[in-house]
Amino acid sequence: MSRQTDRYFSGIPMKSYDLLKEGLIMMMVIAAIIVVLAIIFGSPDYTPVRSQDVAARQPVAYLKTCAKALAGQSGIEGYGPPYTPDTDNAQDLFGVVPSELFGVTIPIHPAEDFVIAPLRRLAILDEKVDSALNEYLLAPPPQQKEWAAAYLGALDKAAFADRQVNIPAGEYGPVPALMDGMLALGKAGLLEGALESGPSLPYTMNFTKSLLFFQDDVDHGVARSLDMLGEQWGISHETGPYPGAWWLWPYTFLYQIPPMSVSPNGDLQAAAIMMVVFLIMLLVPFIPVLNRIPRWIGVHRIIWRDWYQRMQSKI
Repeated sequence: MSRQTDRYFSGIPMKSYDLLKEGLIMMMVIAAIIVVLAIIFGSPDYTPVRSQDVAARQPVAYLKTCAKALAGQSGIEGYGPPYTPDTDNAQDLFGVVPSELFGVTIPIHPAEDFVIAPLRRLAILDEKVDSALNEYLLAPPPQQKEWAAAYLGALDKAAFADRQVNIPAGEYGPVPALMDGMLALGKAGLLEGALESGPSLPYTMNFTKSLLFFQDDVDHGVARSLDMLGEQWGISHETGPYPGAWWLWPYTFLYQIPPMSVSPNGDLQAAAIMMVVFLIMLLVPFIPVLNRIPRWIGVHRIIWRDWYQRMQSKI
């Protein structure tokens, strides 16, 4: 050390400590524990919710998702930034709306992006879908919404038999043919690829659309069955009977108590509280009273007990 450093640390007790050695030992111990637990318990990962599985096992739920997007009833419609410009549902804290600061950075139009765009790709191969899509796009927007809304309502009375979805007769225009095309895309496992198609293919790393596609009902239902909703302490749960992210318990706890549990601004409020707590912990050395707590607790005397014993023996 330099002379200035020596003067700075003059009179301060020192203790030899091999940081690299201790760190290496801890890494080896943790790695061994992880390997043993992985061998015993295996992977807790839940099977991804794929369009192929939903279309095959829950075709009515799949078609409802598609019809909602086409009818303008998708949950993304009024979500606000970063997906849509509608800020009516944007969360605010004391009148400040953080999402408005960045605006719409990932624009999404559910009807176009979730249904029309994938069907345009299928229409190249399927004349029936091509004809239905042209008829739908040439119709006035009110007529499009009327067809889609009627079909969506009919799905509540739909019956699934012989691997077919049968709905009551009605005025749906070309929508049934469009929905058959979407169901075919899903069953073939091609929907995700059609949703994410763009100029960046085959190197796309943005899977926003495919992740948001089932976010209304399907993903919500799966999360509920796994006890992973917000009111179920979901963010700190793991899929299956495995310990979850226990370090997120303080954050998850905030969602179980008012006002966060009942407020439409709960996410922002919980985040703000955790940020304040973090800043307090970070600034403890500079906050009066709080910076005296370590001396009152006296943990340092346990860590440096050999030094204190020597000092007492000299007195």
